Amino acid sequence: MRRAAILLACALAMPACSHPPQDATPEGALRLFLDEMDGDDPAAMRRAYDLLGPAAQANLQTRAHSTSLLQGRHFEPWDMMAAGLFGMAFRTKAMHTLVVGDRATVDVYGEDPRTEHATVACVHAAAGWRIEPDFPAP
Repeated sequence: MRRAAILLACALAMPACSHPPQDATPEGALRLFLDEMDGDDPAAMRRAYDLLGPAAQANLQTRAHSTSLLQGRHFEPWDMMAAGLFGMAFRTKAMHTLVVGDRATVDVYGEDPRTEHATVACVHAAAGWRIEPDFPAP
């Protein structure tokens, strides 16, 4: 009986020891997005798309619809993203985040913070933090 109680206590404690998902923070979501965009895996574009916020996804959906009409064949929203297009032009050395409610701004710095700096907007959704790149209007 004592052994069963110990096993039950350990089983209940296990989820508390698990790591949070990578997109639990704005920095984690950004790192995950950049990793997916750098990958050679064709499914990576879909995973990267899933890390975008609602405004960015809507933008790509509109683009995919328009492209499908123009080309006469179906395109998915993630087909509108090009691998390597969203990578940083520098090697990331530090990230600093400002969170205000369900919005965040991630400042990314390289070796020389004066010349190697990018700002990325993020939004918190039910699934975790999502990236909102500044896409031009479709």
